[in-house]
Amino acid sequence: MKPKPIWTTILTAITVGALALTALPADAARSAGGGQAPEPSKEPATQHCVVIVIDDNDGVLTTGPETCSDTEAEVDDFINGASPGTTGLRSGSNVIGKHYKSTNYGGSSITIVGTTCSGGVWWPTGSWNNNIESSKHYCGSSATRFYDSSSCSGSGKSIYGQRTTLGWMNNKASCVRYG
Repeated sequence: MKPKPIWTTILTAITVGALALTALPADAARSAGGGQAPEPSKEPATQHCVVIVIDDNDGVLTTGPETCSDTEAEVDDFINGASPGTTGLRSGSNVIGKHYKSTNYGGSSITIVGTTCSGGVWWPTGSWNNNIESSKHYCGSSATRFYDSSSCSGSGKSIYGQRTTLGWMNNKASCVRYG
């Protein structure tokens, strides 16, 4: 059915008005700030990453590079070998922890995969340092402990199982000890 001329006029007016409104703040900023509009702030995209422990040298976990995807399902498929071109993780590997940037397992996630839960330290790097709010623990009766100190000392918070929030430790973890 062909739109009636009045609807075409209304849709055109709405489109032109919306374009004018989006250009207005940039023009106002340009005239007030000497000709240069500020860069619009961009929220970082949600990413779901996995790091694989490649060595455990005296309790310090050495991990490979982060492999990231747009969804947790893609990370899980990568871990299990369901992604095209992957064979899954080496024999004996398992998820030892999964951490999230928001409470209730929201926002970006990082999954730590290793061969044992018998102990080891992971230092969150880059955007993960001091940026964990919820976590899932996969090491049975051995705790996962979060520390504000990068030396894994002082007060910390231990978890067993899943925690929708780390409470007072939200966005403070500079060291994570498994087992």
